Amino acid sequence: MLFRKMLRDIVKNKVQFLAIFLMMFFGCFLYSGITGEWNGLQKNFDDYRKEQNLADEWAYKATFSEEELERTKEDSRIRQAEGRLCLPASVQGKKDASLACYIAEDNAVSKLYITEGVDFDGGLAGIWLDALFAGENGYKPGDKITLDVQGMGIEGTVRGLAYSPEYIYGAAEDEMVADHRKNGFAWLSPRILPEDIPFFYNQIAVTLNGKQQGDVLSTILGDGTQTLKAEDHPAVSMVEDEVEQHKSMGDIFSAAFLLIALMITVTTMHRMLKNQRTQIGVLKALGFSKSRLLRHYLSHSSMVCALGALAGYLLGYQTLPDVIYRFMKTMYVLPLWGGELPAEALILPVLCVVVSLVVSLYICRAYLGDTAAASLSGEEFCPSAANLPELPEGIPFGSRWNLRDILRNRLRSFMTLCGVLGCTALLFCAFALYDTFDNLSKWTFTEQQNYACKITGIPDEKSRLELRQMTGGELLMESTAVIRGQDGEQEVGLTVPESAKLWRLAEDLKTFTDIGHGVAISKKTAESLGLKVGDTVTWRHAGDKKWQRSEVEAVVRTTMSQGIIMKKQDYDKTGQSYTTTAVIGDIPSEGFGVYEEKCTISRQKQLTEGIDSMMEGMVMMITLLVTGAVLLGGIMLYNLGVLSYLERYREFATMKVLGFADRKIRGIMVQQNVWLSAAGIILGIPAGYGLMHYMLSTLPDSMDVPVMVKGMTWLISIVGTLILSWAISRVVSRKIPGIDMVEALKAKE
Repeated sequence: MLFRKMLRDIVKNKVQFLAIFLMMFFGCFLYSGITGEWNGLQKNFDDYRKEQNLADEWAYKATFSEEELERTKEDSRIRQAEGRLCLPASVQGKKDASLACYIAEDNAVSKLYITEGVDFDGGLAGIWLDALFAGENGYKPGDKITLDVQGMGIEGTVRGLAYSPEYIYGAAEDEMVADHRKNGFAWLSPRILPEDIPFFYNQIAVTLNGKQQGDVLSTILGDGTQTLKAEDHPAVSMVEDEVEQHKSMGDIFSAAFLLIALMITVTTMHRMLKNQRTQIGVLKALGFSKSRLLRHYLSHSSMVCALGALAGYLLGYQTLPDVIYRFMKTMYVLPLWGGELPAEALILPVLCVVVSLVVSLYICRAYLGDTAAASLSGEEFCPSAANLPELPEGIPFGSRWNLRDILRNRLRSFMTLCGVLGCTALLFCAFALYDTFDNLSKWTFTEQQNYACKITGIPDEKSRLELRQMTGGELLMESTAVIRGQDGEQEVGLTVPESAKLWRLAEDLKTFTDIGHGVAISKKTAESLGLKVGDTVTWRHAGDKKWQRSEVEAVVRTTMSQGIIMKKQDYDKTGQSYTTTAVIGDIPSEGFGVYEEKCTISRQKQLTEGIDSMMEGMVMMITLLVTGAVLLGGIMLYNLGVLSYLERYREFATMKVLGFADRKIRGIMVQQNVWLSAAGIILGIPAGYGLMHYMLSTLPDSMDVPVMVKGMTWLISIVGTLILSWAISRVVSRKIPGIDMVEALKAKE
């Protein structure tokens, strides 16, 4: 009997229980989907990294001797070590295509993952080509390819197509998204080299025996060697940062929906038990014990919560990872993709049901504690009765009535406020993120970097000077530096332009500055080291022994390169050798001539396309946020609107008897929702701003994204929430004409 009564109660209160089901469903859907996605990414990444024996450290120098390589191999801290020669190359017949060529005798460290062809063999003359580059340019095993390396043509047969664990994130310098049509890698056997190109080592890759403290390769190879640890390599750091970002997203969204679900559970159980007070008295008089009735009423919320949580948990894991991976595949290269939900993730739906039971138990004990006679007496339970404050004279009746209702029903009013706050915050965060990333491309490549092209891979000094004259531009040096801080040393980027004319120093989106004889520090580097304008920073060029001391003259925003920026004239005064890595300037009207083939030319228009492709993933996240905002706000407001209508049903009937027109009563009802919506919006805007900053803080440390929010975003967030609230209020208020005055007023008898 009680089971059938439970089903009837759920059907009778279907709007409230449907809201509980949907909130539980979406909370667990997002949690299991996003958790399965990032956990699957982490597992596939870790497996790939382990199976391909990704290096733990890399050492870079102009030339490593055989003795240095042997010394590295023999060190007890080193498990495996391999030397390789890395040279930039262009591809004959493929304009703008460039490859990083690795020439090595062995490939046991950072092994290639072969997708087609034979495994790498240093004794077999041939070329192993980046599989994605090959796919974009139509190469396959057995084809001939000619590479231009240091002005020398190297023709060879493509022996295999491969992925490399060092190119999981393979975006070129100044790019955010890899362009596999133009950039990639190739591994070459030394046997394929012509006699004019000597074989030597300029890189050493090692794996370590267990975890080691400090920079192992620096202690083995001494000063003059640049080193890179795996955790700082883009192939590792970008994936790890992506995982952390998605963890944060999943936790925030899931918590928001589940919190709302619990709040709806509270109000639904309160209203249902309050309305069934007489039924509870009858059941007690018929002999039903308190414990049996307690189990009966607990089954309402627990069954709905369990169904919603379980359905969301199963469906989210099955569908959401594949949707997210579609966009992530444009950023990262892994041989396997797939969601992986850990067993401990099942704790969430179980915890949701348990918390729902605890909340319902607390409410049920209060209503079921009376005797049968007290329950049948008709006295209504009022858990928190309080004297309402006197309101000033002159306030219109509708406003006075709404103020008293809000104060009398604080819990319902608070929940409405929370629903509007969450809706506004998610809407503002979504559109503000879109504005920020949409502006990022234009600001970075047309305002901060005030040049039209960047030329790298320049063969000699004569070519640099000629290109500088052709472009009307400047020389640029990009390298790495080591900053000494209180907590040790930190390796950062070092950018040395000739002036602040083409490489502009931006304090914020609109303010640009210049430096005299000191340095500028990127904002993220300054924050991590506790530096500010006027401080002195101790630094040295990576690989150099001599430390320099410079005054921090500006803290600037840089999108993709965090570290030190100083002008060439000041860098020359340090006594260090200025090594030009690029020429920046305008695109010559007559073109670049022979340098189209000799150099790598990055046009700003092409670089903006890379960031723009990131917007596809951003649009997906924004769609998720907006959908969540509308669902959260819509379901919450509709549920609470219906609850408010049912709780005030008798009061509305009384007002109709007294002569109030339906239009007047509907206006009073809508007015209250508009008040609460306005209060929720006022609180929701700063909450959304904080949420946006939190999500930006999960980006990789190498990225600094200045916030930009357009006026339209403020308008959409405010007006959109108000319209949603008003529309739902209008829908609910349409029930007013259907009130049966006789039934409502005689219900107590």
